[in-house]
Amino acid sequence: MDEKFLYHIWDAGHTRNDLKTVSGKKLSIKYQGQFNTQRGPDFVNAILDIDGEMLNGAVEIHVNTQDWKKHNHQEDEFYNPVILHAVLNHDSPYVHTVKENGDLVEIVELKDQLSDDIIKLINQAPITLPKSGYDYCELLSAIDSDRLLAILAIHGKQRFMGKVRRFNASLSISGFDQILYEGVMEAIGYDKNKFNMFQLAQSIPIESIKQWQTEGLDYISLCAILCCSSGLLAKSGNRLSDSVRTKLIDAYERQMFYGKRISIDWQLFRIRPGNHPLIRLIHLTKFIYKGLSEGLLSLILRDVESDCISAKERYQRFQKLFASTENELLGKSTGLGKSVVNNIFINIYLPVMYLYAQKVSDSALATSVLDSWNGFGALPENYITRFMGRHINAGQLSKVNKHSLHQQGLMDIFYRTCRYHLCKECMGQNKIYG
Repeated sequence: MDEKFLYHIWDAGHTRNDLKTVSGKKLSIKYQGQFNTQRGPDFVNAILDIDGEMLNGAVEIHVNTQDWKKHNHQEDEFYNPVILHAVLNHDSPYVHTVKENGDLVEIVELKDQLSDDIIKLINQAPITLPKSGYDYCELLSAIDSDRLLAILAIHGKQRFMGKVRRFNASLSISGFDQILYEGVMEAIGYDKNKFNMFQLAQSIPIESIKQWQTEGLDYISLCAILCCSSGLLAKSGNRLSDSVRTKLIDAYERQMFYGKRISIDWQLFRIRPGNHPLIRLIHLTKFIYKGLSEGLLSLILRDVESDCISAKERYQRFQKLFASTENELLGKSTGLGKSVVNNIFINIYLPVMYLYAQKVSDSALATSVLDSWNGFGALPENYITRFMGRHINAGQLSKVNKHSLHQQGLMDIFYRTCRYHLCKECMGQNKIYG
């Protein structure tokens, strides 16, 4: 179904009167709001009664719950006014959606809560994938290097704190081990398959895997479950030797823990062999399995943070968790690779450890983690940093690409302004920069 048809359903009130959110709360629509033609949520100024609490704000509408993350709304502060996430299909294991500011928002699944007069139209409506795309505007071209780096440092820290807020929101509906598991899975799929890996981690949660281990699950069987249930082995089994492929298939058929096939739309065109999600998944499973008995967080605290004295030492210890070793399935290999490990370190590990430091009131650890974030070297460019780099001169670009802090700042600016043509918020005109 096209998302625009859902707009009509919401705007025309083609829903039942006795609505309930996914979390089980009663929902009454007092005013559906006004369709928004500007940046931000689909409907604004809506008035809703959720379990007796009258709320005024915005409503975002999607075909599937996970489209929120696919469209990167969790990176966008303009979606913080959302008071309800309305979807046709709820395809997330969680009962709330996490906003950029870390707050949780109720979800209403519409497919079984529609009025009788619209159901026939829905059955006749053509099913299409929701359209998305990126539009850009030119920024950053007239700023001197010192000012640019100062601005990017502000935005880099802002992006870091945004990640911390969102992990904190996820923590309220799961646990540290699950958010670490989801995070590292998402990171190894970067960037074509990051959402697909995230979906796999949600479909097969860490607590289930822990329980299976106590019942006899071994590393090969866990690999088999992840590779076969996700469909990756069926799609890309030729990436492995015949003996390894047979070994995984046999292990999957013998194990009694999980047999569901998960529908995942893998993007496998023009992926280099070492970057293939099947190979990365097998490598990462070694780390996941190692941390099952004590927990991923406990493993990290013991092997990385225990008596850690510097940012350099923290990174070196973290690297060792994913160092190349003899693998039962892949033989001697280079492991995940430095760029993937760096991506996990910056985008997952440091924000989660900062959150942990906050939870246990360890100010020294929080300060040390921020030092690691501020001083870390550059990550490989992605499509966003490449695009943003076009709007600064070569000399500035070489300085930006020395530290991930500045690269993260570019990404923060992109998500907040550039993809929406918000020229009034560009570097030359935004008042907060003087």
